[in-house]
Amino acid sequence: MRKYDSFWLSNKAWYHWTENGDRVLNDDAPPEAKASYEHYNQQRKEAEERVKSGKALD
Repeated sequence: MRKYDSFWLSNKAWYHWTENGDRVLNDDAPPEAKASYEHYNQQRKEAEERVKSGKALD
């Protein structure tokens, strides 16, 4: 099971939902939430690259 950084999701005031159903960090979120969101996106990108190359997620 892959675990992604989810600190940025710990406060509903820090993010919003898009029309496509994605959660996106708000511009006024604190620096800690922004760092967590950046890490989360990097983790997702790395996982996607691993799958595309034929490797397992973990």
